[in-house]
Amino acid sequence: MKTLTLATKEHGGTWFGVVIGNQDKLLASSFSKSQKNLVRHLRADAPGQPIQSFTNESNVPLNEMIDFYEGKPTASKTRLDWERVSEFEKSICQSMKEIPRGKVASYGMLAKRIQSGPRAVGTGVARNPWPLFVPCHRVVPASLEIGNYSIGGALSDYGCEMKRVLLEREGVPIEGDRISAEALWIPTGV
Repeated sequence: MKTLTLATKEHGGTWFGVVIGNQDKLLASSFSKSQKNLVRHLRADAPGQPIQSFTNESNVPLNEMIDFYEGKPTASKTRLDWERVSEFEKSICQSMKEIPRGKVASYGMLAKRIQSGPRAVGTGVARNPWPLFVPCHRVVPASLEIGNYSIGGALSDYGCEMKRVLLEREGVPIEGDRISAEALWIPTGV
């Protein structure tokens, strides 16, 4: 049985958390306004596995996550643990990782790319175990509205506001509640 490490860190009023598994691979990440909700959400990603909790200011994945959150270009050194994701979810996550900073793609575009349906892609995007490391915030509806965003495992108005903030920090032009068409990234093969 794997022994997992759950680390949390507060930054600017937001709590960030990671679950690290064997070989220092990232099993899950999340962020929330509440440390309690964050820990509950991350523990749900590791049912039945022992977790050793700690807070460590020098934890590389936590610091990288905060850099992503702040919109800083980051060459990630964190290795993702792909063992617990299906091949379908892996294809969605790999497609999301290709969306450049300052750009967005629609659910439909990703669906065409991986030869699936937009709703299935939406479910896969929502199940992303590595928010910020895998930029699910860069996936939007075809209408180019900002859309929903789950924070700490739950959809909320705060999540929608945070998605907007993350996109703006990355340089995505937003006019009102819609993303400018110039920010649309069209994946190859679509």
